[in-house]
Amino acid sequence: MGRPVKILYLLIFVCVFERLLHLGFVNREEQIPVSLPRKHLRKMPLKMVDVTPSDFDQAFEKFNSEKDRIKFILFLADIDPSTSVSWCPDCVRAEPVIYKKLEESSSDVLLLRAYVGDRPTWRTPNHPWRIDSRFNLKGVPTLVRWENGAVQGRLEDHEAHVQSKIETLLA
Repeated sequence: MGRPVKILYLLIFVCVFERLLHLGFVNREEQIPVSLPRKHLRKMPLKMVDVTPSDFDQAFEKFNSEKDRIKFILFLADIDPSTSVSWCPDCVRAEPVIYKKLEESSSDVLLLRAYVGDRPTWRTPNHPWRIDSRFNLKGVPTLVRWENGAVQGRLEDHEAHVQSKIETLLA
């Protein structure tokens, strides 16, 4: 193989590698430059598990035993069957922002979505998550970062939609 052919192959390889890098198909362990924008890094899948108060304990036990993942619990209002939308306007506003930020993370994230029930159920002072000392839930939506068997940070209803606060909770 002559020198011009070797140079041509090298140029093709460099072009293909640069394109793969640009599209995010090359892992950062494979020497992606530090200056590369975050949006081009390979994203980890966001795993979501849905629970209600009735099946929470079993799912939470499994959730709590997960290793090597950043774990979040998102307490949400149920979907109103008559409108197909959550009865909680703060949940409607916060959910897409929370999902977007968690999906953009380069970390492996596990999200336990805990649905509190319909409005009358949630308004009950003895709702299980209101009286549970681990969560001390006051409102929905509430996003909780869970580490080492305890709450390590939280965003409550009035701030759960703020992107910068979600990013801080992720860091």
